[in-house]
Amino acid sequence: MGGTQTIREGEAHATLSHACVVRAAIFSTYPPRACGIGTFSFDVRSALLDVPGIDDVSSIAIVDEPSSPQRSELLATVSQGVRGDYVRAARLLGRLDIDVVLLQHEFGIFGGVDGEYVLSFAQELEQPLVVTLHTVLSQPSPHQLRVLGALCDQAERVIVMTDTARRLLVEVGASAAEKIRVVPHGAPVVLGRRREEHAAGRHPLYVAPAPGGYERIQSRFLLSTFGLLSAGKGLETAIEALPLIVERHPEVLYLIAGRTHPQVARREGEQYRLMLERLVVDLDLGDHVAFDDRFLSIDELADLLAATDVFLTPYRNREQIASGSLTFAIAAGCAAVSTPYWYAEDMLASGAGQIVPFDDPQALAEAVCELVEEPDLLAAARAEARRIGSRLAWPSVASATARVLREAARHAPPRTSFLPTLLPHARIDHRVSEPSF
Repeated sequence: MGGTQTIREGEAHATLSHACVVRAAIFSTYPPRACGIGTFSFDVRSALLDVPGIDDVSSIAIVDEPSSPQRSELLATVSQGVRGDYVRAARLLGRLDIDVVLLQHEFGIFGGVDGEYVLSFAQELEQPLVVTLHTVLSQPSPHQLRVLGALCDQAERVIVMTDTARRLLVEVGASAAEKIRVVPHGAPVVLGRRREEHAAGRHPLYVAPAPGGYERIQSRFLLSTFGLLSAGKGLETAIEALPLIVERHPEVLYLIAGRTHPQVARREGEQYRLMLERLVVDLDLGDHVAFDDRFLSIDELADLLAATDVFLTPYRNREQIASGSLTFAIAAGCAAVSTPYWYAEDMLASGAGQIVPFDDPQALAEAVCELVEEPDLLAAARAEARRIGSRLAWPSVASATARVLREAARHAPPRTSFLPTLLPHARIDHRVSEPSF
């Protein structure tokens, strides 16, 4: 593990003073597709464009609905399930003046078994490749390991978001240690600023589209969760904990914000959300649980998190190595209560929240009640969240990402020649609104 490196803020000035101009491209899902990685890609692109020495950042989007309108900055779209599109996209990039390609990886956003179609893109690509891993498994299946290992072999550099992810990646043998760089998950600057505005009374509170609106939120101790809904989120555990919580603290309100994950909705409809709503009725929690079924904009998320007293992530999967939701909550200065998935253990280890066992409503209830009943403990957790969150703002994270891109471009072998080919279908004639969660 001695060959791995962590990108540190203190390295920025020396590197930037000698930085070459870089033209980059991002290969990922992208807005308007409702996808956390797509929103991450939009945010990292926007932030990179503000980094000195980054001349341009283009994008190629993986789409699951080819007819949907796309953003004007896209070079092309790749249909998720069409393997030939991956090859054509790589060849398109080979014809353009682009120095390095940043690929956002999660098994489920690419076509083929375990997303194996992404290898057709990586193997055909002429430019140096940097891969950001949003999933690193401690016990991948043999095929998952083959796909991930082959992708990392093709990459000049591999970005992970925590030291735990770096350790797991090396232990399973998916990447050479010397390729790995640690760059944290980014978060919008507005998240931390909005809480300060709320505290000073300069910005209205988030208002859920539910009876009572403003009054219902401002007068309660607010728990919240946001993100695309699916069974792995474990929200039923939080709801099952509420009777124990409200017995001691009837002022508590739990707000669940987010639409059902589009892929889950296509397979199962609204089955999971309906189960949660039935559970609320069965437990007589109608005055203590509110649902906001929208994919929230950044401003709406900033308002929600500024109004939140304790953020909950009762996820059921130990293997989750990154969470945009928890990152945003910490950046907004929220105390958190979470189950012990990898990312939560890393982010909350220094005191920004509490860890409770998986699928344990009683333990979750006790952790929340402790924060309600001990204001000093809650204040300390919030202060630690703000300290950690100050390092997660996109300008800092983008500078670290840019250093990895420059490193990859600088150390890559010379580009090979290419053959002319047909270009993938590009959709550059539409504009859509800013991305939302």
